[in-house]
Amino acid sequence: MILEEAISSIEASGTIDELRLSLHRVVQNYGFSGFAFIDAGRPELDLPYHTGTYPPAWERAYIQNDFVHCDPALTRVRRTNTPFHWGELKLPERQGRKRPPELKMMEAARDHGFRQGFVVPFHYRDRLGAVHSSSTVFFWEDEPRDFDKLFVCHRHELHLLMIYWVQRAMDIVNRDQRNAPTILKPADAAETIKLTGREKEVIAWAARGKTVADTAQILGISPETVEGFIKQALRKLEASNKTHGVAKSIALGIIDL
Repeated sequence: MILEEAISSIEASGTIDELRLSLHRVVQNYGFSGFAFIDAGRPELDLPYHTGTYPPAWERAYIQNDFVHCDPALTRVRRTNTPFHWGELKLPERQGRKRPPELKMMEAARDHGFRQGFVVPFHYRDRLGAVHSSSTVFFWEDEPRDFDKLFVCHRHELHLLMIYWVQRAMDIVNRDQRNAPTILKPADAAETIKLTGREKEVIAWAARGKTVADTAQILGISPETVEGFIKQALRKLEASNKTHGVAKSIALGIIDL
């Protein structure tokens, strides 16, 4: 399957399941046995969103051993935009009988038949300014020397394919958002955030550089009342401070300058 055909196959997918199977067929043509896509931007989660065509036994092992918290590939994904392979990972040395969790995870991968992995990081910023990160690993079960040749010749193609794949996933989710994972869901908070007229006013004056005292004088209310409206607005906006609240309000079109 040439690159153009692979991209066409991805873009023709109409559901997330079709998209998953489409990528599986594509990566198999490159010699991989399957793939795993995981939300890498939520390190606090024990079970972030994931999908792919990996063996169920590997999924169980990954979850039961909490490998998501020690996966050295995920750690590197959060720091780079450049695809890499497992052989490039710097693993801690084994000390005595105790194995570092990173080594335990990589040894488990080998025990499940994966001799190499090609990893594609993907980061994007939504219109609210939130950064989303994902990791996709393509599993290799054949001879490592064959993988080395493929990595040199086709790593840019595989990187490009994942850009198309993630974009298509976002397009599909945008069409049908009901059960969408956060990493693939476009920001639609403007439709759910409802600020009162006063809350919009105090945020709008803050956006113009006015202090609480200035706003109180302009609106003819007490500074304490202004502070109350600001706090209510920030809570609805899920903003950490007034600057964050102003930025989100402008991005969402809640206020105009």
